[in-house]
Amino acid sequence: MKLRDLLARVKDLPPDTLVCVAEVDEAFAANVAEIEHVDSAKAERSQADGKEAINLDGGSEKVLVIRW
Repeated sequence: MKLRDLLARVKDLPPDTLVCVAEVDEAFAANVAEIEHVDSAKAERSQADGKEAINLDGGSEKVLVIRW
């Protein structure tokens, strides 16, 4: 995936949209496999290391999921 492809897929999203990543499977890959826009995400409590868990269902937040 090229940057222009990514920008085209997110151009209409609000600037406060969260971005998170998720593995398609256990294997590692160098390329983005899929980009998904979710409207019903829910941010869970932040952890001490600054990481935040995102539940992709059960909420009302918009997130951009990048699967590799």
